[in-house]
Amino acid sequence: MAVDELDLMVLRLAVESVRSLSLSFAEKAAEVATRSRGILLFDVRVDGDAEVQRVAAIRYQGDQIGVLALDRQGLVTHQCIVNGTFSHFTTPLENWHSMPLSMQAKIDANGHASLFLGALRNAGHLLGSYHLARMHL
Repeated sequence: MAVDELDLMVLRLAVESVRSLSLSFAEKAAEVATRSRGILLFDVRVDGDAEVQRVAAIRYQGDQIGVLALDRQGLVTHQCIVNGTFSHFTTPLENWHSMPLSMQAKIDANGHASLFLGALRNAGHLLGSYHLARMHL
């Protein structure tokens, strides 16, 4: 089994383990990061996307990033594992997430989130891709 397949399996197990918990998406994303031994990079709302309302990223060892995307209805969470080639999309969102709330309110992260989702879709990692696992979260 390849490392990225193992990472995806661990991510799926972590998502499944928090699925029935009565938590918000942000809290579930943080719990998935903890249970899968990753570090939550960001959790951001996405405005204007036809399919996704929230996206979160989790950093793992070996330059792997787990991505969680909550569908527009709030029922299904899509997840995938990507490598560091997406870091130029995740870094601005990670920086935004690390800011105090007062600063976050002044800076719109939606453009960066949309670019990240677009890059994931173009690479075949999001919505409709065979790389994507659909799990209720």
